[in-house]
Amino acid sequence: MIIDGHTDVLYALFRQQREFHVESPHGHVDLPRLRKGGVIAAFFAIFPAWSDYDIARGVDAWFNLVENPNNSLVHIKKVEDIEKCKNEEKVGAILHFEGSGGIDEDLYKLRSYHRLGLRSMGLSWSNLNKFATGVATGEKERGLTYLGKKLVIEMERLGIIVDVSHLNERSFWDVVEVANKPFIASHSNSFSVSNHERNLKDDQILAIGEANGTIGINFCDLFLSTKLKNEDIGLDTIKNHIDKIVELVGINHVSLGSDYDGASVPKVVKDISYYPELITYLEENGYNKQELEKITHRNFLRIMKECW
Repeated sequence: MIIDGHTDVLYALFRQQREFHVESPHGHVDLPRLRKGGVIAAFFAIFPAWSDYDIARGVDAWFNLVENPNNSLVHIKKVEDIEKCKNEEKVGAILHFEGSGGIDEDLYKLRSYHRLGLRSMGLSWSNLNKFATGVATGEKERGLTYLGKKLVIEMERLGIIVDVSHLNERSFWDVVEVANKPFIASHSNSFSVSNHERNLKDDQILAIGEANGTIGINFCDLFLSTKLKNEDIGLDTIKNHIDKIVELVGINHVSLGSDYDGASVPKVVKDISYYPELITYLEENGYNKQELEKITHRNFLRIMKECW
């Protein structure tokens, strides 16, 4: 049973003009391939989320997707809804905003979107907004603004998971200072294994562990390796990132956050139906059943219980 911490399927469906319930040779995620992959739930991102218009349009498309009976989706608002997915043989969709730029300064829209079912949000998509500073800006001194710290506090109060993927280091450490609940890096890897700016330094991984959070392993080829070509990346490369996080903070703080439909991924995990191959590989190379359950779903379930 897999919970995927980050997919961009909504954006891909729009770009590629394909139907979610029909298996496609394009993209990475659709209902048939989710079922083949053993995915019980996933965080379905709204991207872009830079403006109020972007978010409003994305939420409308999100509900059109989830409410279509052909798509066999369940809108996950509480942990118990995961059980509903199992019983009804459906896939859970968790509403996530990839960036907070479209939220107003007074946070009225944040509260409204929470009522609609928003349960996870990244503070930035690598860019700069009124709340936070992303990793791609080149900014080193600017982190969370005063408004950004208020945003984190209100997200925790409401029960919206704080996601630090895409933040620069200053913003990350500001979150560590402000947060009182576990937070996540929904789709990030280890910088010491692959020195890409989107990956996490060892001290950041330690901080997520200390906060009882989790890190979703990202399948983007560049995040997995800045040295290997796409076709040369194997399952062992993915395992190296898992191993490093486990070495630093233990098995309770590593999960899966594929970035499917939002990144170029290696052939060994070419779409979401390939999860069983990865799990089998991990099982054959040192991870037992209990550890795999934590990686595949139990760690995210714990975060949901503690944050929601």
